[in-house]
Amino acid sequence: MDTAKENKNAIRVAVIDDNVQLRDMSAKQLKNSGFTLLFEASNEQQALERISTDGLPDVCIVEEDFVTAKLLLERHPDLNVLMSSTNDDEDSVTEMLETGVSGYVLKYADPDEIVTAVKALGSSKKYFSVGVSNIATEYFAKLS
Repeated sequence: MDTAKENKNAIRVAVIDDNVQLRDMSAKQLKNSGFTLLFEASNEQQALERISTDGLPDVCIVEEDFVTAKLLLERHPDLNVLMSSTNDDEDSVTEMLETGVSGYVLKYADPDEIVTAVKALGSSKKYFSVGVSNIATEYFAKLS
């Protein structure tokens, strides 16, 4: 298979995590799964700078940082943000849904779930881990 052609059509992903080791692990997993890593950042300021120079990624994964997710979505409402968090309580999940995240993956879920979630968001779909899907379903039902 032509790697250049494959990468040209790959979903462009950004990873924002202040933990360098975890960010590197996520980036490696995403690249190994065929995604194009547009950039990595440790905080919202770095992410905003990279967006201004490199453009919007198709999917932006934000690890555990609700403030960063909110800021990115305030500045770029069309950005597909995938929140990756250990918080599965209704208040935390609802707060992120209200900010406009496109997906929410629990960190303790299957490691391959992030790949599935990125594919969904890259196809203009939403994705929520099983542990938070009921909260998301109820939230969207109230909006209808």
